[in-house]
Amino acid sequence: MLELVEFDSDIRHSAGLPRGRLRSFLASCWRETYGKQLGADTASALIATLEGDRLGGILPATDERVLLAFQDKQIVGSCVYAARGSVAYVWGCYVSQAVQRSGIGRRLIRQILNANSGAERLQVTGLWASKSATGFYTALGFKVVDQVEFELLPNCKQPALVMDAFVADLAAD
Repeated sequence: MLELVEFDSDIRHSAGLPRGRLRSFLASCWRETYGKQLGADTASALIATLEGDRLGGILPATDERVLLAFQDKQIVGSCVYAARGSVAYVWGCYVSQAVQRSGIGRRLIRQILNANSGAERLQVTGLWASKSATGFYTALGFKVVDQVEFELLPNCKQPALVMDAFVADLAAD
């Protein structure tokens, strides 16, 4: 059974956010994903950034929400988002490889839609090298609106796609 649980990402208000477990989950996902796409050294450097309270920049400010998917008390999915005006920005969206293609990613995005009734659009930035993520978002109805250089680490930029979807189009799915 899948359980979606939402947390405040602000360090001062994030009671219950299982940072250690989320850190382990992200490290596993980053190793699986970025080790292949960007190389073991870059993946290891990224994983090392997870040691702080901000979890490598995944939790950078005070208005973000963290949505975690649990299956048998294990984190199997994560998504961080912030609604700012008419746009809900989504990042840190990962699903364990063992359960990908089971609808967990889609449920995470649906939950964000439901939590942000004032948002008109959802926007996500994903690495160009993450073809499976791009395919996932495209299948949901996201369209590429920009290409940028995303700084993963100091002196380590990667091409990324900014993808956008109108909530009304996603809700119809």
